[in-house]
Amino acid sequence: MILTLPQCYDQYMRNFLRSLYFLLAFLALPSLLAVPIQATSQQAYQDYLYQFDLYRQTNTDFQVAKNEYLKFKSLTSQTTTLEKTKTMLSQRDELLRAYLFLLNEKLNEDRGLTATGKQLYQALIANEVTFLNAHKDRMTSIGSIEDTVNSSKELESHYTILYASMRQTIIGIILGNLSVHAQRFDTIGTTAQALVNTNRGAFTPQKQATIDRWLLQIANKRSLYQQKIEAINTTNNQLKSNYQEEIDRSFQAMQKDAGEAKQYLAEATGNLTELMNALRYQD
Repeated sequence: MILTLPQCYDQYMRNFLRSLYFLLAFLALPSLLAVPIQATSQQAYQDYLYQFDLYRQTNTDFQVAKNEYLKFKSLTSQTTTLEKTKTMLSQRDELLRAYLFLLNEKLNEDRGLTATGKQLYQALIANEVTFLNAHKDRMTSIGSIEDTVNSSKELESHYTILYASMRQTIIGIILGNLSVHAQRFDTIGTTAQALVNTNRGAFTPQKQATIDRWLLQIANKRSLYQQKIEAINTTNNQLKSNYQEEIDRSFQAMQKDAGEAKQYLAEATGNLTELMNALRYQD
């Protein structure tokens, strides 16, 4: 029996890349909301790309060896196919580990998640790294092509759990990033409210009414932001399924909610800046 990669596996790899690019793009917020990307995650990202290139090469080598074996059925081609298959499977584990390490570095750099929240996501990553390490270690005991098929199926049967853990962690990182900006917004908002309260008698009635209306609109946008965050948290905590398609649908819905939450916060921040400027001047 000759091992073939699951037909959906290349799609899995494309999903990984899309997730990674989305994560990095999401962190590149406009100037007021920008958070610098740190060197440790950049290094982890480069290592992930390197491991991905190695995987593509080992997969190509595997495909060539498999085709040679199917054509000639010789003992030499069989032995070559076995070795190339084991190398490819090992590199597949290494690639998945590199992706998990990248997510872990992003968690280490995060300043918005609670300690409990960060530990939860790091525990998910640690469990998956343990699985991949054990799976790769068992590769040394494989002595036949049939064994490689069973080894590949072992990872495939676990894949939805791994996939959900990765998606949960990505959303957690996004939530942590948004939380940093929300904390900054709340600090400025508290200052603005204190200034309004202190100077309430100094403004004309018309200007005071305008300021109060603006404060209410800003508070409403902050509330809409919070509603989105709570919805994302609820969905992410329940992100478990036997089907990758369902995980993807939930993930995409959370991405959409995160984008809308970011927009609400950006609008509220712009409104707050406008309010602070208005407070500088007396009519």
